[in-house]
Amino acid sequence: MAVEPYDIIIPGNYFCDIIFTGIPKFPSLGTEIFTEGLTVVPGGIMNTVTGLSRLAVNVGWIGTLGNDFFSKFVADTAKSEGVDLSLINFIDESFKRVTVALSYPNDRAFVSYVDPVSDLVERVFEALETTSFKHLHFTGLTIDPKMPELIEACHAKGITVSMDCQHREETLAVPLAKEIISNLDIFMPNTTEAQRLTQKNTVEEAVSILRDIVPYLIIKDGVNGAFSWQQRKRYHAPAIAIDRIVDTTGAGDLFNAGFFAAHFANKSPEACLQWGNITGGLSLRGHGGYATSPTLTELQSYL
Repeated sequence: MAVEPYDIIIPGNYFCDIIFTGIPKFPSLGTEIFTEGLTVVPGGIMNTVTGLSRLAVNVGWIGTLGNDFFSKFVADTAKSEGVDLSLINFIDESFKRVTVALSYPNDRAFVSYVDPVSDLVERVFEALETTSFKHLHFTGLTIDPKMPELIEACHAKGITVSMDCQHREETLAVPLAKEIISNLDIFMPNTTEAQRLTQKNTVEEAVSILRDIVPYLIIKDGVNGAFSWQQRKRYHAPAIAIDRIVDTTGAGDLFNAGFFAAHFANKSPEACLQWGNITGGLSLRGHGGYATSPTLTELQSYL
């Protein structure tokens, strides 16, 4: 049952990740190899949504689930995690989004399949008319001609808007990309994404550009922790120590979950970064993103 107003709405569609580990060698045509481990977990947007739900944030998920095995698996897992599915569009047809990951200690290879998706931006416009929420977050940089209008409509209702970046070929040289980023309240790339986006060779150069166009800039920098700039004031929180890193998949998404949990609790900028580092860091202990991410009680115990 939905409980409005939501703290945060996240539009996006699931992935189901099939992860093979302990692989003796890369497979070649005409041969068969056996791996030591196999994990099947919901991935993609589910990392952020489930991470937030575990941290007791009232999160709504705008997406689509079908009648295929993978959709049902994701729906069942979401329900077991207590994720609110009130805003999901359930369709009576197949809607498969699957990634097979061959996970090696230092790198990974992927094979993916996705069925066509619906217009998520239009779905958010519909939600603005029917649903009460405080914040809108996109898990990647969403370059859509309707996005400036959507952000303006959100701001008119007092709703703040944020985006992660993810890998995108567009740079700030693309006028629409720069316009969208400039209109955001919070932008959350990692160092590589920030450098690619600004076409700069160092993160310092990238930050000098982005902090002038985004009021609240977050930079995720792996073992160096996380940084933010708000009204040009710089904040930092160090990464946490993890004895054994199993899988980095989804760590940035889980950082976002921890950051927003602190942000909605009116914590300081340093505390928001710290919560993000803890949530993202603890997710490194297992395969598939949120699988080992903390609950709010576990996070508070860690603190």
